[in-house]
Amino acid sequence: MDFLHSLLLAVHFVGVSMLVGTFVLQMRTRANHAFWALLIGASLQLVSGVGLYGLAMAGDDEPNHMKLGIKTLIALVVFVAALVGFLRQRAIRAERATLTANGANVVADVSIERKLGPFFHTAGGLAVVNLLIAVFWR
Repeated sequence: MDFLHSLLLAVHFVGVSMLVGTFVLQMRTRANHAFWALLIGASLQLVSGVGLYGLAMAGDDEPNHMKLGIKTLIALVVFVAALVGFLRQRAIRAERATLTANGANVVADVSIERKLGPFFHTAGGLAVVNLLIAVFWR
């Protein structure tokens, strides 16, 4: 049981490091956000967080359900923002590739990629908020 807890906690830390690290490194970029890293990090966070919550429920101590509920809700929003950003970025790149393959002269339009910025900043910012809740709420 202790090994499982340690394993899930390590996976949880890897997920948060992917989310926060990607966000901090690319915070000021206008295009080419690494949504794939945000999506993997958010997935790891959700899966390992649910596992850790299940282990906490199986233990003797009563977990703080309000804190864990708020963290789960924020993690879901982070996951959805990362997923929507990833899917839209993939669609933009596929459309560009199709136009280029058909002989069109496509100029890399940053304004189209800038529309993905709110999804990136939502996912990264809320991941930082989730991290702060985990650290400061006892």
